Amino acid sequence: MTSLNLFLTLGILGMDFLIFVLFQWTFGDKRRAMQRKLAAYRQTQEATGRPYLVSSSKPGVVTQQRLQKVRERISGGVREKKLA
Repeated sequence: MTSLNLFLTLGILGMDFLIFVLFQWTFGDKRRAMQRKLAAYRQTQEATGRPYLVSSSKPGVVTQQRLQKVRERISGGVREKKLA
């Protein structure tokens, strides 16, 4: 009777281990995948040399032209309303 119990115990433990291996193989470990993605992201950030973009405090020529056009439209609209 004890040999049957030992056989069943080892068989159940073996099947549990095989199920665990199957799930790890099919679904993988989410933590490892996240760590790999984070490591890849950090490597790309280090490779670029500039982790963030610093904009100039002085606007460019195109931006100044756009601002001037907007100001002209706004001031023109106010003049038309005052005349009417």
